Amino acid sequence: MRIGKEVVTPEVDVLIVLYQSAKFVQPLLDSLQRTTVRLTIYLLDNASTDNTAETLAAALTTFPLRTHFFRSRINNGFARGVNLLARQGRGEFLFLLNPDTELEQGCLEKLLDQALGDPAVGMCEARQQPREHWKIYDPKTGETTWCTGAAVLVRRKAFEELSGFDERIFFMYCEDVDLSWKLWLRGWKCMYVPGAVVRHYNQDIIPGKTRTIENYFSFRNSLFLFYRFGCWKDRRVLYGFLLKRFVYGRYSLGSKLLYTFAFVDHIRYIPYLLRTRNLWCDRRHPWVRLEETSLAD
Repeated sequence: MRIGKEVVTPEVDVLIVLYQSAKFVQPLLDSLQRTTVRLTIYLLDNASTDNTAETLAAALTTFPLRTHFFRSRINNGFARGVNLLARQGRGEFLFLLNPDTELEQGCLEKLLDQALGDPAVGMCEARQQPREHWKIYDPKTGETTWCTGAAVLVRRKAFEELSGFDERIFFMYCEDVDLSWKLWLRGWKCMYVPGAVVRHYNQDIIPGKTRTIENYFSFRNSLFLFYRFGCWKDRRVLYGFLLKRFVYGRYSLGSKLLYTFAFVDHIRYIPYLLRTRNLWCDRRHPWVRLEETSLAD
């Protein structure tokens, strides 16, 4: 944005949903202070029991950036938590950021440059280290099939056009894929910016971290993607997903039981998914690819 000869950088609302995140608070805040973008930070603690709220409140007493901190008595999940925070601000861009992250120098600046360079960009995702999730993208354009919600810049206009995340069916996992594909089908672009780096200390690199809840929602919500965006010719992806979990894969009896409960649970959402399916499945897009999601894992 330009006023006279002065270039004015759009304001960014940083949205952070926390749960059991006490040990990550200070490194996260320190990294946010190193940005040169105009920020307003919105934080929501989802009923943590590990002193996350107390640790954050203490750290904010000397934190120099404009910040709003909310506490919830219940765990809203990621999708609803982000939606709640998004409604608190007015920034042109939303920066969704996991609490277990640290921004490398220039990360947010590079994401913002990418978004400002093309008004059709709806989402820009940073590269995660030390462990990046599998990502296919066009190295010339930066276009990619979907953007993870761990560290992604979202244009508010695009986010609000879709009423944010679908919190009715998503608690955690796959809501970012759902949003990305809706954006592609509405004419927006999803971009991957490998030069923008964020350190993400996710569950895969934390010793002793169990994934029971994550595996449950990842399995169930992957099925939602098929109902909403899949078609008959995509059935091999779904069949492969189910056969691997229940027949061919080397999963323990406990894991298979967990997937069984998740499968049964997904059935109650089928009527809603079928009612909204016609909004998305009738249109095809080259970047909407079921084979590049957890359905193909």
